[in-house]
Amino acid sequence: MSCSLCRGDHVHEWSLADAAVRSLLSFGEEKGFKRFIEVEILVGEIMEIDKEVFKEAFLMLSRGTILENANIIFSEEKASFRCNSCGNRWDMEKAEEIIEREVGVEEEGGEMESPLHFMPELACALMRCPKCGSRDISVESGRDLSIKRVVAE
Repeated sequence: MSCSLCRGDHVHEWSLADAAVRSLLSFGEEKGFKRFIEVEILVGEIMEIDKEVFKEAFLMLSRGTILENANIIFSEEKASFRCNSCGNRWDMEKAEEIIEREVGVEEEGGEMESPLHFMPELACALMRCPKCGSRDISVESGRDLSIKRVVAE
């Protein structure tokens, strides 16, 4: 049987799914849940997670636990960046343009990929403000993965 998790390019999603499952199982045990019915996961846009691969990993890791058969829902938190020098704000699309131009990682097909998929915390270090050129940048939103809501019994 072949699955997308068997390819080495999805280790990021696998490790995040593993962390989410472990956290939820710990929380469920602490609260005395018999089973999870639904889990909503908030994914920051900067994470660039393949949600299908994450879900597949989550479901595989949940087998035989109180998470098995839970409905997994994703919601996305859009990324927002702000320059602390001039106050300029921009979104993920602009950030990707800047980062790929400055430090893109070349993939096998020759396309440039942003390294944010692997290390989202690098966002501020890898770009300059598109307005003033400053490197004094803050991520206002969109860099985390978190459990937003659970339904359990």
